[in-house]
Amino acid sequence: MPVAAARARQALLEGLLARPERGACVVAQASAGQDLLGCLPVTLMPHLGLAGLTALVTEWWVGDVAADRGAALLLDCCGLLADWCSAHGVRHLLLAPALLSAAQAAPAGFAPHASGLWHFNLSPAAKMLG
Repeated sequence: MPVAAARARQALLEGLLARPERGACVVAQASAGQDLLGCLPVTLMPHLGLAGLTALVTEWWVGDVAADRGAALLLDCCGLLADWCSAHGVRHLLLAPALLSAAQAAPAGFAPHASGLWHFNLSPAAKMLG
């Protein structure tokens, strides 16, 4: 079954990457080889309450890595996603609450949102003249 699950996961990932209208995906791979370490699927959507385009992350898949390394990989992928979002006009990043603990979220810049999701504001700060 693990081989079948790995093949299904790879086919799903290839389909997502081939069809960008379905969303985006941040992939973490081992530097030496093609081993998939983690995968962060993203859906882009307008958010009227936040008055901007939002990247919604509801799933984080991590391979066979230690728990602390998996959390670090997630935060690295979120950082890469935030950079991509900023460069493409996406103003907000929302994460499912189960993906980060409060101890991980706050230092990474995430704050609780009224929706129950973690929120990372990517809007440029107002410029202060003077």
